[in-house]
Amino acid sequence: MSVEKEFSKSLKEGNLNAYNHLFKSHYNKLYGYALKLCHNSNLAKDIVQETFIKLWLNKEKINPELSISNYLLKICHNEFLNHLRSKKKEEALLEQIKIETAFEMFTFSENESSKENDVKKMINKLSPKCKEALVLSKYENKKYTEIAFIMGISVKTVENHISKAYSELRKNLQYLNLFFKLIIFLTYLDLIKFFINS
Repeated sequence: MSVEKEFSKSLKEGNLNAYNHLFKSHYNKLYGYALKLCHNSNLAKDIVQETFIKLWLNKEKINPELSISNYLLKICHNEFLNHLRSKKKEEALLEQIKIETAFEMFTFSENESSKENDVKKMINKLSPKCKEALVLSKYENKKYTEIAFIMGISVKTVENHISKAYSELRKNLQYLNLFFKLIIFLTYLDLIKFFINS
């Protein structure tokens, strides 16, 4: 049995010395690989650390007949992909929060009747499915699972409809934001004229 296989077998049996040996002998190679993937030193270190944590937690699944080096590279690559997925989810969540906040700030900045009309105009521009999903979520406080049941679609499709709705609302809000900036600028000019003439 080769030395690598012996260490793999020992690790599989929970030998901490074998784990430490593999950590020391493979760390630099994994760090270099992770750095090429993410181009971020701190992130690369985190990915490698998570790789070795996964190696220890799943040591019982190790096949000593297979290359431990390739196994570690595979875990490292999967950890990088997990980071990308997590980052995309975080960015999507932040984007949704920003849209919701901007939407609520706008709708509550006007008087009641004007607010209702503006909201209705925005929502009525959405596609029927997006509109239905958004109304059920934001105005009837339904959970995605409930909306999926009501609309007869999957939860994933509900998420897609609401995400698309927010995207469309964002376009309207960007336009309105420019309009409000213009109003603020004109008001600012009026104030300057007032102080100059007073």
